[in-house]
Amino acid sequence: MTRRWTFHPSENRLKSDDEVACLTGKAADVLRLLLANEGNVVSRDEILKGVWKGLHVSPHLVREYVFDLRQALGDDAANPSYIETARGKGFRLIGGVESARTNGANPLGMQCVRIAVLRPDCFDGGPRWQRFADGMVDELLTDLSRFGDLAVIARASSFGIDKSKPFAEIGEALNCEYVLESSISVWGDTLRARFQVIDVRSSDVAWADCVEKGVKNLPQVSGQIALTVANQLGGVAGAILRAERRYAVRRPSSELSAWENYVIACTLEERYDDESINAGLRHIDQAIEQDPEFARSFLLQGFFCEKHEALSNGRDKDFWLERAQAAAEQALALDRRDPLILAFVARSYASSGRTEEARVATFRTADLAPNEPHAAWCAASAMTLVVGDYEAAASLIQSARELCPEPQEHAGFVEGRNQLFSGNFKDAEEMSFAGPEFESTFVIRCLAQRLQGKKSDAQSTYRKLISRHPGFRFEYYPKAMGVIAENTLATYNEAVARLGL
Repeated sequence: MTRRWTFHPSENRLKSDDEVACLTGKAADVLRLLLANEGNVVSRDEILKGVWKGLHVSPHLVREYVFDLRQALGDDAANPSYIETARGKGFRLIGGVESARTNGANPLGMQCVRIAVLRPDCFDGGPRWQRFADGMVDELLTDLSRFGDLAVIARASSFGIDKSKPFAEIGEALNCEYVLESSISVWGDTLRARFQVIDVRSSDVAWADCVEKGVKNLPQVSGQIALTVANQLGGVAGAILRAERRYAVRRPSSELSAWENYVIACTLEERYDDESINAGLRHIDQAIEQDPEFARSFLLQGFFCEKHEALSNGRDKDFWLERAQAAAEQALALDRRDPLILAFVARSYASSGRTEEARVATFRTADLAPNEPHAAWCAASAMTLVVGDYEAAASLIQSARELCPEPQEHAGFVEGRNQLFSGNFKDAEEMSFAGPEFESTFVIRCLAQRLQGKKSDAQSTYRKLISRHPGFRFEYYPKAMGVIAENTLATYNEAVARLGL
């Protein structure tokens, strides 16, 4: 029996009697256009003009978002119940949707660490505030589900658990390692939401926080609190992975599971020295051998290969670049909706000359990334290097900083490059001094100094760059970084020419 869906445009949600599906903004825009023309074929050109007004994007992008809609609807392209492909013409909504939050299927391979979000307590305010608290936690469940290395227990299971039981019993009943408890209380115009994450294996508090907000505009407050908490818990720098690392580093290397190897590699990926890069690659290679279905492991492998490329000389550079590109392809094959993977793939496609595919992947990651800071930083990098849209990159950077005011060190590369290529040379130079002493740091500083007319400073920076990275070549750097945007390349080449090397 075909499920009937209702589209809620203001929420970017599809709802049925027993399921809710979240859509990205662009996917919702495509569905909105199909609904407005229900029963009629809408061409790819019409969708491009209606959804990506004034932007030059590949027609392949339309197919990606129709794929997303079919996933959310549970539709089969070969035997469609909702969206039909008119070969060579476009797409037609044939029924089942009237007017469009799970957030769509997300094929991740093996789920690694599990968290259950318990029903929140409401200490005062009556049923109204309990409904608010339940809705806030619903949004939190959705936001946590976006992280590719977290498995989130379904609301129907976690809300129904007896919270008076010991945490070990709750963990066993829900098959999870962590539970998130929360409560709200209201005094006058101030709402206070408390959260704590319990490791059920030890009953220790792994993380806790308290958020205070004014009670005006409650729907917006609910979303802000949920997104803030989710981004403190999820991702490679989040509280959950930090807690998992404490277990992993105490175990003998020979006994580490795929997940434990991955967690340790995440820690090492934050560093920029030879020893950490080599050790990290060994751990992630082992994780892939143990579990070849986890997309984020291949992503991490690609990151380590990129770092090896920056530190290597001669033909080794091509070897490591090709290995990074292969890792990107495998990660994408396992998960086509992970914004971190899409951002990495965008630059990988650009490096190998697949220009249109690189642009498609960049627009995809920019659409999917704004609610996850690490992904937003990577999407901003692709926007600068692949598309050359510095304003869009700056917007993604602002979103990332709002979600995580203390980002990882690589954020300095991203913001510094965007400032450099958008013409803010002084700011780019200043930002380069805040980042790690890695290849891109010196490149940004050197070019920013030369474009400001600081020739002697630029030459001094270049000597440091070559001293630290003897294999570096200015003519090779754009290929390694996936720089294909014409405006970005023009600024880069002008600065290199002024160096007079």
